[in-house]
Amino acid sequence: MRYFVVPFVVLFCLSTELMGIPVDSVSQKDTILAKSKHKIIPRVSTIRSLIFPGLGQAYNRQYWKLPLVAGAFVSLGMIANYNQVRYQKYRSFYYIVSQRADDPSYVPPRTVSVVYEDGLARDLDVNQLKRINDGFRRNRDYTYIGMFVAWAFNVVDANVSAHLKTFDVSDDISLRVKPILDFDPLSKGIVSSLTLSFNFKK
Repeated sequence: MRYFVVPFVVLFCLSTELMGIPVDSVSQKDTILAKSKHKIIPRVSTIRSLIFPGLGQAYNRQYWKLPLVAGAFVSLGMIANYNQVRYQKYRSFYYIVSQRADDPSYVPPRTVSVVYEDGLARDLDVNQLKRINDGFRRNRDYTYIGMFVAWAFNVVDANVSAHLKTFDVSDDISLRVKPILDFDPLSKGIVSSLTLSFNFKK
């Protein structure tokens, strides 16, 4: 029975090749060759980094930079939130001990009891609360500026990395160094020089 099966299998394989139907191994090879190579375009990388930090690095396939980008923005976000929460806290106390233009009859207390992060309560006057309030607001604003700088640095890094990845370092570019020895009729001596020539092949 098997002597009759083998010829049919051979005929089936030959018929599929003649009909243009590729065999599994050939189809897998064609699929691999048909896959387009990932081409990095600096403009695309820059736009993706502008949209969201880290997308440009992922487009450039520099995945090891993603934890650095995420860590920078998460850290700056936590610092900004820390200062924002305390700014709102001390601003409410500062409002209590401050004069109110809309209510001239309001007499603010000289001090107000404020519970610090260590759990202890302290009596603070208007000047102390203003200084603390302005300090947390300034630190928050500086953190926002730091986030903007980190975003810009993320865009520049993606753009520069994309340009470096597309820079041609193949054998199509060659450098030739050629020493030259020549006779100088004025000095009646031998003059040595060195020439550098670049060759760009297509």
